[in-house]
Amino acid sequence: MNAAASAAAARPPFRVSHVLLDVDGTLVDYGSALRAAFAAAAARCSTLAGSAVHGDALLQLRIAVGREPSWAARRPSELRYETLRRALAEHGADSDAGVRAALRDYEVARDGALHVFPDVHDALGALRALGITLIAASNGNVDLRAVGLDGYIAGRHYADEVGVAKPDARFFSGALARWGVAPASALAVGDRFDNDYAPARAAGLHAVLLDRAAAVNDPAIVRVRSLAELPALVALAV
Repeated sequence: MNAAASAAAARPPFRVSHVLLDVDGTLVDYGSALRAAFAAAAARCSTLAGSAVHGDALLQLRIAVGREPSWAARRPSELRYETLRRALAEHGADSDAGVRAALRDYEVARDGALHVFPDVHDALGALRALGITLIAASNGNVDLRAVGLDGYIAGRHYADEVGVAKPDARFFSGALARWGVAPASALAVGDRFDNDYAPARAAGLHAVLLDRAAAVNDPAIVRVRSLAELPALVALAV
């Protein structure tokens, strides 16, 4: 964050009507679920290819695809499809039906391995009790009902559904437009500075970085170690 942006960063308490919550890595432990997902997709790919395909190799391929300029701005579901297509293409097995079968296995395994972080339910309940509207704002497509969080969330803003993904600041400005909220009345919360905090600030929202590992030392960045700290930082805008 440059000096001008740091100086302009608003400090709590934030008076807001809406909180936009990242999902992967913020509400649910996505890392362990991702490993399970790629392992399942690799098993399906191995069957289709007639040769061993490894989950770690698929994960590395997914990272590589996402770094390519022509793919960097594509939707997460498109990146997953292309990753599996390329893996199967190496064995001449990249039919659409095969890729989609591997994708289904990926999603089933991912959703089955997801678990909610222990600080989430109390924090979301406290925010709701304050009268704040909660929006799930994610590049992923986690089924909130499957992880028991749908009761807290008033709406979702998912990249695959709206056509623009983080870190594009338009992801956040688009969410504000959908719910008719002014930037100064909204707070974005996420676990990544590059994907959550910085683009939210660029769109004019307040922002809080969830830094569970205490890895960030910049005092200009508003951060919390746990979502349990979040309700004390906000008040309902009236």
